[in-house]
Amino acid sequence: MGRPRITDPLEGGLASRVYLAAFPCFRSCYQIAKMVVSGSAVNSSGRILKLALKFDGHFDIKDERVTMHRVRTLIMSKAEPFISKLATECQLSPDEVEALKSFVPNFRKIMGAYIDLTLRRKPDYLKHEVKAFEELSNGLCLTLYIARLCSHASPQATDFSLSMLGVTLPVVLGTGGLCNEEILHFTRNLANITSQKTLTDMYIKVRKAISPQYEMVMTMLEGFEKYYKELEKHVMKRN
Repeated sequence: MGRPRITDPLEGGLASRVYLAAFPCFRSCYQIAKMVVSGSAVNSSGRILKLALKFDGHFDIKDERVTMHRVRTLIMSKAEPFISKLATECQLSPDEVEALKSFVPNFRKIMGAYIDLTLRRKPDYLKHEVKAFEELSNGLCLTLYIARLCSHASPQATDFSLSMLGVTLPVVLGTGGLCNEEILHFTRNLANITSQKTLTDMYIKVRKAISPQYEMVMTMLEGFEKYYKELEKHVMKRN
């Protein structure tokens, strides 16, 4: 029996790897092929373009003139299919969907940094089976977790939780952490433009879409957060 045919680029197969690779920004077919294909990227560029054209509802495609005689084709994933699926599966409210849409440019940058960090630890990360919806949901859940921390926790509690996050992700998942300064900058931006209640509600809902491994990580992080809050209360009582 052959592999099951993938009809949704968010749910597996080469299309899912391409969707994830092209989510942060426009990339050339060759750049994407280098990220997602084990063989020759040059020979696979046409295959990447053909796939993007097939699923044109999931990809934006444009040409860029490199020289007078050379044009290259660039591909970027559309965010709408991911947001629509997330809204349905996690039962996001219209206000939450709008908040997420407004954050898409920054979320693209966060996912770009996350993918780069992960590729440094696991160069073949996108050359094996991944589900774009699950990976993006994982990244969004972590982003919402950090934004929620920034919006309500003390600076000390935030720093403690972020340090635990920086240790937990690489050890438990073998992936890059979400704790570099660029990511924190964009995450704080979300905390500044979104109410604490909306962040908390979205975090709780999006948590339903994450992988079992990330579910374990989030449970651990919430435990660390609770521990630090209790520690702060104990210190305040003693003082």
